Amino acid sequence: MEKELNITLPEWAFLDGHSHLGDMLEDRVILQHIQSYTIMELFILDENGIVLNPSMKTKEFSYTNIFGITEKHLIAVHFSLAAAVELDWILVRAIEFYVLFLDWEDNSLVIEETSKDN
Repeated sequence: MEKELNITLPEWAFLDGHSHLGDMLEDRVILQHIQSYTIMELFILDENGIVLNPSMKTKEFSYTNIFGITEKHLIAVHFSLAAAVELDWILVRAIEFYVLFLDWEDNSLVIEETSKDN
């Protein structure tokens, strides 16, 4: 009996730079919106700020972590085939996706730490 393969791609994917050449992305956080071929990078902003090419489309946002600390973040578009109006929507959705990912990471940390205590 043949098994049917699911080759459907998700809407979002983190890009992984690990290969035989090493970590080509050097632990950078790169997110792709699959359908629009939009490649974005996420940064945590600190007191030093960040300098990017001024022509890059960016959007700042805040995230309050599990410890109640509000972090400033920046998302920057490296490449997209989306129209400008669609790109604004993609950035909003990317931020929503990433915030859910950060929540998931925070919750995983809590579960890991509390399981060590028992």
